[in-house]
Amino acid sequence: MKGKTQQTLFILLLLSFQWSIAQNNSILFSKFDSLNGTPIGKINAICQDPSGIMWFCGNSQHCFYRYDGNILTKFFQDNNNPNSLGFYGVETIYADDRGLIWIGGDGLDQYNPSTGIFKHYRHSNNDSGSLNGTGVNSILKDHSGNVWIGTNSGLDRLDEKTGKFIHYRNNPSNPKSLSDNEVSHEQLIDKINYYHLTDTIFLVPANWPSINKE
Repeated sequence: MKGKTQQTLFILLLLSFQWSIAQNNSILFSKFDSLNGTPIGKINAICQDPSGIMWFCGNSQHCFYRYDGNILTKFFQDNNNPNSLGFYGVETIYADDRGLIWIGGDGLDQYNPSTGIFKHYRHSNNDSGSLNGTGVNSILKDHSGNVWIGTNSGLDRLDEKTGKFIHYRNNPSNPKSLSDNEVSHEQLIDKINYYHLTDTIFLVPANWPSINKE
């Protein structure tokens, strides 16, 4: 009888301990929906840079935000300032391993938080190595340091040293080409180093030369 009592007490103590842990690990949410009283609107994408700063893509307000846990800062296009966001419609945002912020939408911008400098990438009909049209939907930097851009017109790979893009498009007569030109939503890399382009559900091997270029 004594053994059963001790066993019951042990189980009760274990359950009480587990309940206490569950209470301490409760997830608490904080809501903020305005910047100095102005609504921040629809948020399309969220990322966190290596220093812990949060970045938000403000789709309906045509901007992006920086949030350090206390202050929310807005970045937007200013036609009178060439060192500002270079386009109006924003769709996605991505922080790479160097802390550089990439913004996509009507174009592609790179923002350096350390220097406050924007770098603009645009399509040019006179430059085959420029960004592949407009409509940037997704941005990703892979394990090898390649920057991949998902657009409405195919998949681009940026060479940061030259500022030039290599284009990958669907060719119906070529089974080794990109399966669909509409590359949208998230691009993810799993542990075996494959790109998951989730809108059209296809895999692009990370050894990119095996994928036929344009």
